[in-house]
Amino acid sequence: MKVFFRLVKIYLASVFNFKNFKAQIQKRKKKGGQTVTRNSKAKILGMAVLFLVVFAEFLFIFGFFIFGLYGTAQAVNNISILFEVTAVIISFMSLLFGFMLTVSTYYIGEIEEQFLSMPIKPRTLFASKFCANSINSLITSFAFFAVLMGIYGYMESPPLIFYLWALICSLAIPLPMISACYFVNILIMRFSKVFKNKNVVMAINGILGMALALGFNYIIQSAAGSDPEALYKIVESNAVIFQNYGLYYPPIKLVGHILSEPASITSFLYLVVLIALCGALPALVIGLMSKLYTESLIGFNEKSVKKLEAKQVSAFLHKNIKSSSPFMAYLKREFKMMNRTPVYLLNGPFSIIFMPTLIIVISIAKGTNLNNVPPHVLDFMQGNAGFVITGLAAGFLGSMTNIADTALSRDAKFIPFIKSLPIDIAAYMYAKLAHAMIFAVFAIVIGVGFAGFVFKFGLLHIVLSALVALCFSALVNLVSLFLDTAHPKLHWDNPVAAMKQNTNVVFIMFFNMIILAISAVVVFFTMNSYLWVILIYFCGIPAAVFAVLIKPYGIYAEKKIESIEL
Repeated sequence: MKVFFRLVKIYLASVFNFKNFKAQIQKRKKKGGQTVTRNSKAKILGMAVLFLVVFAEFLFIFGFFIFGLYGTAQAVNNISILFEVTAVIISFMSLLFGFMLTVSTYYIGEIEEQFLSMPIKPRTLFASKFCANSINSLITSFAFFAVLMGIYGYMESPPLIFYLWALICSLAIPLPMISACYFVNILIMRFSKVFKNKNVVMAINGILGMALALGFNYIIQSAAGSDPEALYKIVESNAVIFQNYGLYYPPIKLVGHILSEPASITSFLYLVVLIALCGALPALVIGLMSKLYTESLIGFNEKSVKKLEAKQVSAFLHKNIKSSSPFMAYLKREFKMMNRTPVYLLNGPFSIIFMPTLIIVISIAKGTNLNNVPPHVLDFMQGNAGFVITGLAAGFLGSMTNIADTALSRDAKFIPFIKSLPIDIAAYMYAKLAHAMIFAVFAIVIGVGFAGFVFKFGLLHIVLSALVALCFSALVNLVSLFLDTAHPKLHWDNPVAAMKQNTNVVFIMFFNMIILAISAVVVFFTMNSYLWVILIYFCGIPAAVFAVLIKPYGIYAEKKIESIEL
């Protein structure tokens, strides 16, 4: 058991990344030739506030949904529907998030190979990872059930045993879903070589995450557009289905029986059956598939290298090795580094496609017809304020690719090598800015093109919108590069952390929002001004600030990178 708990601790550290989180909240200062680290109270407070805001937002949305569902369940005189629907939601989320988590942590690196070489039983190894990966779903399930307990407890004042039964249900419901995720993943990884590649796995994981976000938004926006009477009719018309689906997935129906009459003897018996069913699936998967799991780890992430024959070398060099300017070489390197790690592309630049798609999904869910915009909206958007708003929105999209604000962080592992080469550091960093701006231009084309199509812009309006967007995104990307150069994330275990666990991304997001808020105020007071006045505010000033900062940035970057020691 000691080995099991130590393995769980290792896997938990990998899943929740405690080491990198600790590094994120620390300050590093040089004192007497040595680097001294200490916890930053400001960073701890900021992280805590951010976590609480995001977590509270999800719970608020769920609580609002549960409160409406409670009233509907009371109206149809079937309170068990409230608990069954909650169990369905938790099961669905456990399946989706569980699949993403089990895929992304299926192989966590060379340490897995070290475990295989140790005298650790396959069952112990797999059980410890199963336990560690279940914690996330269990915490989520408990949080959502806590909202349910709070609302139902306030409205109905149930006996105390209700809360104990609800707690047990919240811990039992996710387990079959995690078991199903591992059952599928083990079979795929064991008998298919295509998926035994970390980049392929992370790409699939990112696509699934985006699909989940789009689907979740569609459901929330559709529900938000429905009146209580419509929701009542939907639940009432599907009450028969809720009565019958327990035959296909018994745990859902059992939760309804347990929590609707918690003080009865039958409730206790149903609880025993629920625990037995939800515990049996993990036991079967761990007991029967542990050996398959350990076998699937062998050779994970191996790469086949084709050896060139002597006569092929000349053709390869002629085709792939070509001289170019140092700046173009640096720029090509940026694209190759991003393409080699798909998680960078999916979590950053892909947002310029994802965010417009999200707007379209929300519009469809709300029943909005983008081809039939009200005349007064068209008149407003075709005025001076319209091209500024469009430009700011497109510029915001172009500055949210997370390229500039993670540029140096993503290169942290290569900084010692870069410093050893006779390269121009300023040009090297300017190439990173150019990389960000290429994607920004792509975002501007999408953003301005989309707005131009919806609001029927003329050519001049499109050009002015693009000009505002270009000036805005150029300035924000330069500020982002400044920030990541000043405070790069130098210590990370995998490429995901350099982007997804980088506080610079959060700061730039807030900076963008502040700039947009200030710009909105300026738009309000200048919308009736002359065109040249508006252009000075939204093109001239950002362009001037950019021109003033661009040269000092190169000098600062050279000094900063020279001072970095790893």
